Amino acid sequence: MARKTEIQPVEEAPVRYGEPEGGGCDHTGCTTTEAYRCLYRDRRAVDCAWVACKEHLRVVEGRAYCMRHAGIEEVLALARKQGQDLLPPDLDDRCASLVRAVANDLSEPVLERLVRWSDANTSIINDPAIRYTRPDRVHRVPGHWERVWALATRTGLLLRVGVRVEDTRPETVILTGGITHLMATVPPWIQRRLSGDLYPGSQSELVERLAFQQQLLQALDSHVEKYGVAYPRSLSRAPL
Repeated sequence: MARKTEIQPVEEAPVRYGEPEGGGCDHTGCTTTEAYRCLYRDRRAVDCAWVACKEHLRVVEGRAYCMRHAGIEEVLALARKQGQDLLPPDLDDRCASLVRAVANDLSEPVLERLVRWSDANTSIINDPAIRYTRPDRVHRVPGHWERVWALATRTGLLLRVGVRVEDTRPETVILTGGITHLMATVPPWIQRRLSGDLYPGSQSELVERLAFQQQLLQALDSHVEKYGVAYPRSLSRAPL
C-alpha cells in the first residue's frame, strides 16, 4: 500500500528589522515605544534615520522600511525581476515613489481606455515595472523614472502612455502620449508639502488624488480625440 505523503508547511523567513531605538515611533500620534530604524540605504551608503514601530513599517522582501522607502524598495524589487538592476536613489529622492503612486491611481482607468481604443488587430502592453532612463545630453533628455502602458500592432506601437518624473523636476508629474508631453504639473499633495502643510485629513487627500487623476485622464482623452491612436512609422518603434 502506498504511503500517504505529508505536505510539510513552508516556514517563512523571519522579517529583518533595523536597530531598535529607545525614543519610540516617529509616526505622528503613535505612542508605541518599541521601534526600529528603517533599513533603507541609498546609493551613497547613507542610511535612513526614520524610526517606527512594526505597525508603521512596511516589509518588502523580508526587510522592514519606513513607508516612503518601502515604496522605493518595491520599485527596485520589480525592476530586478524585469532584469534591470538599479542603484537605490538618494535618501530624499522621491521621483520613483511619486511615479509609483500616480501610476497606481491611473492604471485601471488607462487600461479601460486602451481596451476601448483597441480592435482585433491591436494588443495592450501593461508593463508594471517603473524604469529609470539615464540622462542623454545629446538629445537633451533628462534622467527620469517612468511607468508605461501602450497599444501596439505587430509592426510597432500605436499609442504609448507614460507617467514620468524627471531628476531635474522631482515634484512634477509628466503625462506623455507618444513623444508628446500632454501635461506637466505638481500634484496638490506635493504642493501642500512644499508649503509646509504636512498632515491633511485622509478624506481631503483622497479628494485631491481623485481630482488629480481626472486632470491627467482628461489630458489623455483630449489628445486621443484630437490625434487618434496612430503614430508615424518612424515613431512607432520607440522603446518602452
